[in-house]
Amino acid sequence: MKLPVLRSMGCLCLNAAIAVATEKGLYSPVIRDCAELSVRGIGDRARDLAEKARQGRLKAEEMSDGTFTVSNMGMLGVESFTAIITPPQAAALAVGAVQHEPVADAGQGDLVVIPRMRLTLSADHRVFDGADAADFLNTVRDYLEAPITLVATGDDE
Repeated sequence: MKLPVLRSMGCLCLNAAIAVATEKGLYSPVIRDCAELSVRGIGDRARDLAEKARQGRLKAEEMSDGTFTVSNMGMLGVESFTAIITPPQAAALAVGAVQHEPVADAGQGDLVVIPRMRLTLSADHRVFDGADAADFLNTVRDYLEAPITLVATGDDE
């Protein structure tokens, strides 16, 4: 299963920068061609690049040509935030912490507690419009609500 991508300058490409906090500051290594990778392949590359960042072994080319940044402050307990786009990138996705929140069950009207995570997408409207951004967020939500759809194809890159 290939992941959803944003249109970047008219082509379907996604070089995802991941924000990695280290003792020496924030680094943004780039996972190239994410649209061609499986979930496992993206995870493997992200782990490798994050470890290289923490060890101070990233090369300049491993931190260039990003088209999209994913910043996860949720792992630090931040509920929601706005990620800032790093030029010349097209967008940045902010991932917040999972919170357990009470909501009304639409079917029964009962109060239930569910896990909820906030995502915020900052998008450069010179690259794509708000409808594309909404479609992307809806696709991400659908995958997060049914993660089996990301791995069900047997794609083991």
